[in-house]
Amino acid sequence: MKRPVFYFSLVLLIGIFMGVGLAASYPYFQSFESRRATILNDMEQLIEEQVKEGNYRCCIEPACTMCFMGSWIWDDGICRCDDMIASGQDDKVCPQCKKGLEEGRCKSSDEDFCEVKAAKENKEDI
Repeated sequence: MKRPVFYFSLVLLIGIFMGVGLAASYPYFQSFESRRATILNDMEQLIEEQVKEGNYRCCIEPACTMCFMGSWIWDDGICRCDDMIASGQDDKVCPQCKKGLEEGRCKSSDEDFCEVKAAKENKEDI
């Protein structure tokens, strides 16, 4: 008679531990901060993947998130700010990239643009 009680207790304990583990991994049981961190991390990884594949052509480092969110001229989640610089339309880069350029985080494929931008910023500081 002791064996069935033991097995039942063992199965019950395993079930409880598995349930707790599943609940902890289920997003709705995580805190806001934890879920936010996961989402931001996933977004950064996806942007980096797209940068490596040549699809996300941002002009600053680290790459902007504004274009990814569809909050600028392009709503497909792809950044083309570096293309705008290359075509001489630097007025069309997103506000986040503009700010990054002002802060000296330029990584445009147009190296002359970065040098001119840096020289201009240094001149204004004097």
